[in-house]
Amino acid sequence: MVVWRVFEHDDPRRRALAAAPPEELRRQLERLFEEPPSPLRDGTIAFVYLNLARRLEGDEAERCFVAGYSYARTSRDPQARPLAERVREEFPAWRR
Repeated sequence: MVVWRVFEHDDPRRRALAAAPPEELRRQLERLFEEPPSPLRDGTIAFVYLNLARRLEGDEAERCFVAGYSYARTSRDPQARPLAERVREEFPAWRR
């Protein structure tokens, strides 16, 4: 399991999510969508989706990547975008 260094000194919630199994990540997404929009919430949604993208396979992984990348761009979270760019390299169709 990979825990990204970019989140080493970040929000404890994200550190816990980095180690969570996919089922827990999906539950957390449901909870996050119930919260009011904010840069922190949207950055955390990006982090969860990108975590799922790395752990899943096929179309489901790609859908999670696209959602995570989108949230990373729009959240303006300073840590989400670099993470999204690194995860992007794992998806051949999305590499630059």
